[in-house]
Amino acid sequence: MNSIKFALLPVLLLFLPLSQPEKGGEKLSSEVENRPEANGFFADCSLDNRAFSSGERVVYTVYYKLGFIWLSAGTVTFTVEEDDDYYHMEAFGRTSSTYDRMFRVRDRYTSKVDKYSLLPVHAVRDIEEGSYRKYAELSFDYNTGLIEAKHGRNRDKLELDTLEMDRCMHDVLSIIYYSRNMNVDRMNVNDVIDLAVTMDDKTYNVGMRYEGLTENKRIRRAGRFDLLEFTPQVIAGNVFEEGDEMTVWVSNDRNRIPVMIESPLTVGSIRVVLDEYNGLRHPLASMR
Repeated sequence: MNSIKFALLPVLLLFLPLSQPEKGGEKLSSEVENRPEANGFFADCSLDNRAFSSGERVVYTVYYKLGFIWLSAGTVTFTVEEDDDYYHMEAFGRTSSTYDRMFRVRDRYTSKVDKYSLLPVHAVRDIEEGSYRKYAELSFDYNTGLIEAKHGRNRDKLELDTLEMDRCMHDVLSIIYYSRNMNVDRMNVNDVIDLAVTMDDKTYNVGMRYEGLTENKRIRRAGRFDLLEFTPQVIAGNVFEEGDEMTVWVSNDRNRIPVMIESPLTVGSIRVVLDEYNGLRHPLASMR
C-alpha cells in the first residue's frame, strides 16, 4: 500500500512541453536583477501566458488501484497567485483521513515564476510521507546560468549542490504552467518531445509522445470532454518500472488543464481525476 506515497510526483509531471515554444514575454526592465534577459540563451525560452491567471484553483482526486479495487486515496490542489513581477504557484497533496491511518502524506510544492517569461526563479519541495521527510530548494540564477540546490531531511540540515543550466530548465511545478502555454497545432501523432526537469540535486530528461485527439471521452464523475492525449515517460525508481508510461488527457481548449491521468506503479496503479475548478482564465469549452 505504501506505493501511493509518491503519487504527487506523477501528478506534477503530468503536463509537459508540447512543442517548440512561441517566443514571448514583453521587454524586461534591466533594473530588475535575475531576470532571464540577463542571458540571451534563457530569453529564447520565454513564453507569454495566455492559459491561466491569478486566482485559478484546480482540485484533483487521486485513486489508487490494488487488484480490482479502486480506493480514493487523497487529493491534490493547485493554486496560482501573483504580485507585480511574479506568479506564485502551489500544489498541495494529502491523503484522505481514511488513508491517513495507513500512510499519511502531506506534500507541498511551491514555485515562484517570472511573469514575463514563465521561467522559475525559486522552488520548494516539502515532503512528509509516513516517516519519510524531504525538504529541497532550487534557486535559479539567470545571471550566472546556475541553479543552487539545497536539499536534506529538513530545512535545518541541508546539503548544497550547484547545477548548470545548459538548456531550458524548470522545476516540477513550474513546468506544468509553462507547458499549458505551448502551441500544439503543429504536432503530429507520435511526435516525441524531450525536456529537462530539475528536482533536488538532479536533472531528469523526460520524453513525451503525442497520441492525438480523443473526442467525447467520458471521465467518471467529471463528464464528457474533447481531450488531447499524451504519454509522458516516468522516472524509474521506487515507484515506477523502467519503460513505464503514464497517460494524460488534457482539455482541448485554451486552458489546457489536465482532466485525467492514469499511471502504473510498481505495485498497483493510480488514476487522478479532475474534481473541481474555479478561476479559470477561459471557459472549459472542451466539456460537452
